[in-house]
Amino acid sequence: MLKKTIKTLSLLTGFVCSNQVLATNLDKYPEFSWDTVPLYMHVWKQTSYTKDELNYLAQFPLITIEKAQGNKEGSIQKGTLKAAREIKAINPTSKILYYKNIVIDWNSGVSKELANIPNGYLQAENGDYPVVNAQSKAKFFDITKESVQHWWLKDASAMVADESIDGLFIDANIKVLIGTYFANAKKLGQDKADALITGYHDLLSTINEKFRKDNIIIGNIIRARFDNAGLEYIEYFDGSYFEGFEHNVGGISKPDYLVKGIEAGQKAGQEGKILAFTAGLGEALKKDSSEIGLDEARGKIDSVQNIQKRLDYLTAIFLVMAEKYSYFYPHDGFGVKTDRQGVQQNRTWMHMFPSFKNRLGAPKGPAKRSGYIFTREFEYCSVYLNVETGEARLTWK
Repeated sequence: MLKKTIKTLSLLTGFVCSNQVLATNLDKYPEFSWDTVPLYMHVWKQTSYTKDELNYLAQFPLITIEKAQGNKEGSIQKGTLKAAREIKAINPTSKILYYKNIVIDWNSGVSKELANIPNGYLQAENGDYPVVNAQSKAKFFDITKESVQHWWLKDASAMVADESIDGLFIDANIKVLIGTYFANAKKLGQDKADALITGYHDLLSTINEKFRKDNIIIGNIIRARFDNAGLEYIEYFDGSYFEGFEHNVGGISKPDYLVKGIEAGQKAGQEGKILAFTAGLGEALKKDSSEIGLDEARGKIDSVQNIQKRLDYLTAIFLVMAEKYSYFYPHDGFGVKTDRQGVQQNRTWMHMFPSFKNRLGAPKGPAKRSGYIFTREFEYCSVYLNVETGEARLTWK
């Protein structure tokens, strides 16, 4: 209770004394162990979780509850808090992040308030409201406006003030920072795209001032497509989530793109940043949700039985980068949902891969690189990774 009181006072005043900062900073990071491959969870379910599902979730030291949680049982905020409280009742040490998009209105419970803000949504010169894609029709909010920033911060403050929420997961940074997305793809023009970037930096600076002392702030930020692979923005965050890691753009070859991303992850990890590395296990698709190749999309898998080669490859990428506070989630999507026959569509849900039960042990040093080949030694595992050929070997001892 004392911890939450300090946290709430910090949110209200923007200040805590130095000895309180020290205590909460030491406490805010997730638990970590090299005993086995350290794992992360990123998930949503439109309804509540069952008892078995909650017990499964409570195993993970770091969990992001995604944007659609509980939307069939009330608001996203209520659904997120219900799930987080139930997980915490089983494992109080799990660190749980509330999903906040930096620019997309995913129709959360606070959208009604946003709709009442004059010109709160981004609007093109012809009067149209650009949307993420034809399927979702989600609009974008205008973070150049102080009123919109206040609306964003108010919701975040209310959520992290709850005992069950340990921080924020901030998504869609790339959509703002890659200026062509709004300038060209969403037809808002370069001046507006530049203003959104300025608004982004203003908002992230305030997020740091209000929340970083007592809360984990994770951003979807490390991408090799940035000039410095996202490291130029990493100081806004306690760490980075990873997606779209293999989707090379900008004329760079896929092996070189992977090397750039891996080396950015290594540097961030070595500097003490949290790494939450996720990657789909299915086949790569040509079209992603942005409709312009901004993200990486992967198909569903038929079974967890025939994916060992890709699982080993992704695990090797992760282990080459991993430092303390690095966590891994290979997946078949983030949603927990069944088809009309009641069959779970997410093949990796509540499945623990046998290799994740193997002893890993601490690394004996950083990975070594020779061209496109990385190797690294752990106490109980030798890692070989070739990003040019897509080969990987994990030799468990």
